[in-house]
Amino acid sequence: MKIEFANRITVKQFNCLRAAVGWQELDNKQAKTGIKNSIVFVACHKKQPIGMARIITDGGYIIFIADVIVLPVYQGKGIGTKLMNKVMKYISNQQNEGYKFLISLGASKGKEQFYEKFGFKQRPNDESGAGMSIWKSE
Repeated sequence: MKIEFANRITVKQFNCLRAAVGWQELDNKQAKTGIKNSIVFVACHKKQPIGMARIITDGGYIIFIADVIVLPVYQGKGIGTKLMNKVMKYISNQQNEGYKFLISLGASKGKEQFYEKFGFKQRPNDESGAGMSIWKSE
């Protein structure tokens, strides 16, 4: 299977990927803003997005990896690994000598071991407390 990579995704494609893995779809305007303010990596098969990952950064030292998604029928074929390799290579290419980055992500339940292959550590641990999050809506 030939996989190609791109750095663009439409709002519709983004929300379709989210829905395919059971995540909530976002308002189109909100999703468009999120995509625009991210660095996007998209895995495509036959020109159709089958997976994606995003980087959100402050441009200084904080990097958050978000929305690592692979369509269920393509999971287990190394596509998530290829996406994460592209993400980690991009981050490494941003580092100047002496720079340190704090790279964080929120793993879906049961997917923690996947990210450990890239050096991520589960929290809490001896160095860090539990990661926390909240979905807020008005």
